[in-house]
Amino acid sequence: MKKGKLNLPEESLPYLKQLSEMPSEKALKILQDAVENPTIKTTENENGTSLTSLSPRVKTLEQLLEVAKVDKEKYAVKKFKVKKWEVGLNLDGVAAVEELYAVSADLAPNTEYAEFQRIQDDLLEDLRNHKPLKINKRSVNATKGSYMLEVNIFDLHFGKLCWNGETGEDYDTKIAAERFHNAIDDLVAKAQFHNVEKIVFPVGNDFFNSDSLNNTTTAGTPQDEDLRWQKTFTNGRRLIVDGIEKLLQVAPVDVVIVQGNHDFQRSFYLGDSLTAWFRNVPEVNIDNSASPRKYVRYGSNLIGLTHGNNEKVAELPILMASEQKGLWADTKFHEWHLGHFHHKKQMKWKTIDEQKGCVIRFMRSLSGTDAWHNLKGYVQNVQSAESFLWHKDNGLVAHNFYNL
Repeated sequence: MKKGKLNLPEESLPYLKQLSEMPSEKALKILQDAVENPTIKTTENENGTSLTSLSPRVKTLEQLLEVAKVDKEKYAVKKFKVKKWEVGLNLDGVAAVEELYAVSADLAPNTEYAEFQRIQDDLLEDLRNHKPLKINKRSVNATKGSYMLEVNIFDLHFGKLCWNGETGEDYDTKIAAERFHNAIDDLVAKAQFHNVEKIVFPVGNDFFNSDSLNNTTTAGTPQDEDLRWQKTFTNGRRLIVDGIEKLLQVAPVDVVIVQGNHDFQRSFYLGDSLTAWFRNVPEVNIDNSASPRKYVRYGSNLIGLTHGNNEKVAELPILMASEQKGLWADTKFHEWHLGHFHHKKQMKWKTIDEQKGCVIRFMRSLSGTDAWHNLKGYVQNVQSAESFLWHKDNGLVAHNFYNL
């Protein structure tokens, strides 16, 4: 066997040494196999996995990952390198020239995938072990009139951590959960003597305080958090499930997901989890559509729901009229319910037709005061949750509060 003039990287030397020591027919077969069936050398270490290919077929990182059957969701590429050279051999008078590539990559487990997998496992475990409340349906007497109850627990900021010594009050996930349950119990009790046939339960609106594994808002603002983000999401989802099951004791529940500026992504994940959770419960409907603005029509009433951090308030009535032309024309009472500002604010806007006014309300919050709001002096707002009782034909007939 005679070797031609070669300019080879170090990775090729063991490969060529093996070829030079083989019979020519076997050496040619190995070259052919290398083209058709590249092999990947895998090395495990404490930092992850290293992959190496020495082949004329595997020329790029993408090809290396494909041949090695790497799950790109589970693993991330830390670094890689690609080298190329030509191998010229004279095997018993038969010339063989091949382009060879050395492609290597260092992989590490994708931490985000692992965390989401953990959340998924928690969800499946909860689904297996959950014992739903027995639904004691109340009969609805149509002769007494029909009502829809809207239960709003806006801007709970579940996961927020506040220390009394710094902000004047303590607040964590346990306190938030207690306030949440107390609010639902109180607001439902205040509507018990009405003929409620349907409940609307907006969920989101900064239900979660942060939106990332680094405990930041959607825009990246750091937050003081009570728990690791996986635990916050799992406990928050359990809290909402408990709340929906409480409301189911009264009437069927329409859950409307409204994304906030603190939890825009996490609200969608929550809505998706709730859709799976209640997939076999016809009395629960989840609206997890992508639009940041949602609409609920009940008889002569049209209610718009959005967080309130993006739209210009003065343009909201026009948005409702343009986005829901048919519903706007078919209904008499129009309102927008917003969160975000954590205080009570109300304004009224009218079109030329005075019968088609639009009320815009900003909901209060049950959340504790964090260090930033305390520093800025935003500490005088009344902490509360609100409910609205809508008559099918006569519009809003009751507005109740649960105040701390």
